[in-house]
Amino acid sequence: MTITAYGTGAYRAAKPNEFVSTRAQFDDLQRQLDTKQRSTSYGDLGIDRRISLDLNSKISSLDSLLSGIQLSGVNLKLQADAASTFAKLASDSRNDMRSNSYVQTSSGRTAPQLLAEDKFKQVLDLLSTDVNGRYLFSGKTSDTAPVESFDTIINGDGAGKAGLKQLIDERRRADLGSNGLGRLTTGTAGPTTVTLADGDHDYGFKIGGVSSTGAGVAVTAQTPLPSGSRAAFSLSVTGQPLPGDKVTVNLNLPDGTQTQVTLTARAPGTTGSDADSFEIGADVNATAANLKTSLEAGLGKEAKTTLSAASSQVAAQDFFDGSVNNPPRRVPGPDFENATAPPTKVGASDTTVIWYKGDDGIPPLDKNDPALDTRTIAPTSARTTAIVQLDQGQSTGVGARANEGAFRTGLAQFGIMLSETFPASDPNSQDRYNAMAERVGDKLGFGGSTQKPAEIITEFGSAQSALSSAKDRHQSTKDYLTTTLSGVENVTTEEVATQILSLQTQLQASYQVTSMLSKLSLTNYL
Repeated sequence: MTITAYGTGAYRAAKPNEFVSTRAQFDDLQRQLDTKQRSTSYGDLGIDRRISLDLNSKISSLDSLLSGIQLSGVNLKLQADAASTFAKLASDSRNDMRSNSYVQTSSGRTAPQLLAEDKFKQVLDLLSTDVNGRYLFSGKTSDTAPVESFDTIINGDGAGKAGLKQLIDERRRADLGSNGLGRLTTGTAGPTTVTLADGDHDYGFKIGGVSSTGAGVAVTAQTPLPSGSRAAFSLSVTGQPLPGDKVTVNLNLPDGTQTQVTLTARAPGTTGSDADSFEIGADVNATAANLKTSLEAGLGKEAKTTLSAASSQVAAQDFFDGSVNNPPRRVPGPDFENATAPPTKVGASDTTVIWYKGDDGIPPLDKNDPALDTRTIAPTSARTTAIVQLDQGQSTGVGARANEGAFRTGLAQFGIMLSETFPASDPNSQDRYNAMAERVGDKLGFGGSTQKPAEIITEFGSAQSALSSAKDRHQSTKDYLTTTLSGVENVTTEEVATQILSLQTQLQASYQVTSMLSKLSLTNYL
């Protein structure tokens, strides 16, 4: 129990402390009126401080998630737009490259080819998209530009590393062979028998079968096979064929497609193209000689047209399959026309442009290790190269790589189109163009197991949907928590104004009483 002193001066000693305390309350209420906050520290909230700390922690966590979702949403939108634009460019080129689109030009390049060059450059720009220094199509290495420049990819770096055009040329020479027959060899076994054999290597034509109609030409498979051959046949002129009889050679091409050379017998003295017919001679010996000449002419034309187009496909696919840890396959050379060793990746990274420089999801292996050619490559998913946390137990992948299957296929086809030339002086230009157009159109259809642009777009769309759903959910939760926190930490203007008015009245009364007491004397009191 406190006994408060009274008597002369006792009021003056006690009242100033009360004035100071009341004035402090008044200042705090003015602060609350200005800031709308109940206190400046958690301690002043009393028992509500635990609620405030918990709510602030939850809101801070939501802000962090929302920030990541917002940034990823922008990146994902740009990635989805790039994939959609790529899909349209590929579709437009497929429509451009119809088989009857060949028109002779002084440059040897048709309008669809010139457009393909622009599309190639556009795709490179799309795949080089960056946001605040982060490259969106570089996988985990987001600080590394994912693709080389157009000129370097097509023409090489000028310092010893080959580009796409050189790889196409090397493969074409290896497939064509020194005799121009697609690495097939023809010969004779007596005056009435023509022989045909392919090579025991990975280049050129591979004989799928030989057949004939009519009784004039007998076809037999050679056994045992000649040394260095995978398949060999004998075409024996056992009697004079009739006009219209046919000899057909089925050929397998390096890109997995097939073609055939069909030679039709024509009557003596008639004219025709040796590439698709042979003249019935004066006797079986002359007919066999004519058959051999026509067989070589037919194979030579097919080698310069369909085989050439197939070679471009193989070379372009090998080139664009290349990445930092997976070099492209190269034909051993420089004697490409007579190469027998299979294409190899060993050492290719030192001599070949690596068009994709980002993360490829493939474990590194020594560039001179022979295992490069035989190892099974299973790169990690491109989407998992960038993960967005949607909630404590939920995340989604939003990563991308410029060397995903669909992009590689599209770039390879654009690259083939812009690299080829079809001079008006070459009688095989139109057939070679049509062979190229057929393959390009087929590849740009993204058939079979090839990754399709729509798959990438769908995956991006799914991720966008997940981001949007999480954003709405978190924003709704944050709004609720913010409202609840406001009730704990904030004050209303009306409440503070009422308290200020009450305190003003109290202070005014105290000042008046104090003033009266301060003037009190014994005379006045009496």
